[in-house]
Amino acid sequence: MTMKIGFDVSQTAEDMAGCAFFAKQIISHLLDVDTSNEYLLYPVFYNYRHPEYKKAYQSDRPNAKNYFHEVSWAKLNQLWDSSEFQRDELLGHPDIIHSNNFCCPIDVRAKKIVTIYDMVYLDRPEFSTEANRIVCFNGAFESSIYADHIVTISESSKQSFLKYFPHYPEERISVIYLGSRPTLTSHLSESVKKKVIQKFNIQDSGFWLGVGTVEPRKNYRLLLEAYAKIVREYSETRPLFIAGGKGWLENDIQARVQELGIQDKVNFLGYVSDEELSVLYNLCFAFVYPSHYEGFGLPVLEAMSFGAPVITSNVTSIPEVIGDAGILMDPNSSDSLTKAMITMVQQQDQRKKMAEKSIEQAGKFSWERAARQTLDVYKKVMEQEPWHRSK
Repeated sequence: MTMKIGFDVSQTAEDMAGCAFFAKQIISHLLDVDTSNEYLLYPVFYNYRHPEYKKAYQSDRPNAKNYFHEVSWAKLNQLWDSSEFQRDELLGHPDIIHSNNFCCPIDVRAKKIVTIYDMVYLDRPEFSTEANRIVCFNGAFESSIYADHIVTISESSKQSFLKYFPHYPEERISVIYLGSRPTLTSHLSESVKKKVIQKFNIQDSGFWLGVGTVEPRKNYRLLLEAYAKIVREYSETRPLFIAGGKGWLENDIQARVQELGIQDKVNFLGYVSDEELSVLYNLCFAFVYPSHYEGFGLPVLEAMSFGAPVITSNVTSIPEVIGDAGILMDPNSSDSLTKAMITMVQQQDQRKKMAEKSIEQAGKFSWERAARQTLDVYKKVMEQEPWHRSK
């Protein structure tokens, strides 16, 4: 039976981080592996309406239809706010709707699938704003009542969802892991590599690398403390590079670097291009990711795909991603991270084995596999009875 699948790409209009990245990769790879079913792409979805909605992901595949791109912003809002049209009619009468933006549509006849990325807003509320907590909780709660199926991006996120919403049937939740960023590649020209090496003054001895937005959840303060200790007590000479844009609640992190006396060795690179990040992953001495909380932990997978030895946290989803390919540490313990970094410096044979295991472990994840698993979910949902908590 041919399915008509409504797919929410609304957040891809704004940026390509987080759920927007997931939505773009899943739908583009679904269209690669599935030429039989019809896909309706929604650049706006319920209350998620970005003024630049026409920049949202579009496809020219014959089995894809790009919705609303010919409609003006004013008319678009009028259509979504009007009670004149049945929602199913507005959305093209899909058989399934896959929501990716913390919204479970409750006013459609279509089967409903919702992606849940993490539960940080309940597990660790200090790492999110009040506005974000409200939006995410409402979406998760409505999903627990109305969604016919839920997709999580890790077993950790699945178990966390069930902890807060134990009434939801576990058999209606599928874990679908992410793949690495397709725009990262080790196949770069020597001229590109040389340009990046010169830009960041990379030496032959290498450097420690951290990647991700500079915010409390990423736990850079612990990394700075551990790094300062190995500089002070073990005469470590390799610099520390941190690649990531400036987030919230870390305005004084440079002052902390000064306090630790490592201002000449720590380089905050800010946002880097995919080409630059590819070179950084490829040339780093080790990748360090002491995050407090992740729904998946994409930078860990990215680093492993380049054969980088990895030190990372032993919490939430991260152990699922790294397997036995790296060193796990306690994100609440500076000593734990320091010990892991010393091991990386002093045990070169182990470090080389970790680099080999990194590539092997990264090979277990791919967007094609994720797309095929998502398609299997669609088929399964079409065969299931609808779910509604009140029945």
